[in-house]
Amino acid sequence: MGTERRGALRQGEPGAYVNFVGDEGAARVREAYPGWTWQRLAAIKRDYDPENLFRLNQNIPPAPE
Repeated sequence: MGTERRGALRQGEPGAYVNFVGDEGAARVREAYPGWTWQRLAAIKRDYDPENLFRLNQNIPPAPE
């Protein structure tokens, strides 16, 4: 994706469209799931994947107990 298109998506607010996130690090993945969404997904991950087996793509680590 060209930089001008990425720039058009960024409107001054932090955030990311998860399908556009590559190997940009955990902070960028975190931007794709703001606020309560991240917490909810981490809680689900804790219940269904506590060993973090499914961690290869845009990983959401399990919430602590």
